[in-house]
Amino acid sequence: MNLSDYLAANNMFILIAGFLVVLVAFLWFLRKPGNRHPMEGERGRQLDEERARGNAQDTTDVPPTRR
Repeated sequence: MNLSDYLAANNMFILIAGFLVVLVAFLWFLRKPGNRHPMEGERGRQLDEERARGNAQDTTDVPPTRR
């Protein structure tokens, strides 16, 4: 194995290892419920459904135009 082959293999190893470290750190970060998006889960789905029902009742087919 000459030097150029070693460098290419070393670069790929560092790239993949760095990606795995970032992925593990991100998953570890998301384990804490306080770090998740507040609209994620059952509460978020309920609020989305309420908004959808409210928007469906308040909308009209043709919006008013300016003259």
